[in-house]
Amino acid sequence: MSFVVEIQPEILPQTDNSVGIDLGIKTFATFSDGTKVDAPKPLKKRIKKLRKVKFVIIS
Repeated sequence: MSFVVEIQPEILPQTDNSVGIDLGIKTFATFSDGTKVDAPKPLKKRIKKLRKVKFVIIS
């Protein structure tokens, strides 16, 4: 199966603002304004879900 989508590009207004992004190990990304983004933790979520399911099966 394949499909093609045609869209018109959105023209953005000109700006002199810029931002720097540092990709790291402890913090997923740090922006030049100091904003930090934590790394996604899919394994932690899966373990939590597995514990809930395991509890239901045991009881």
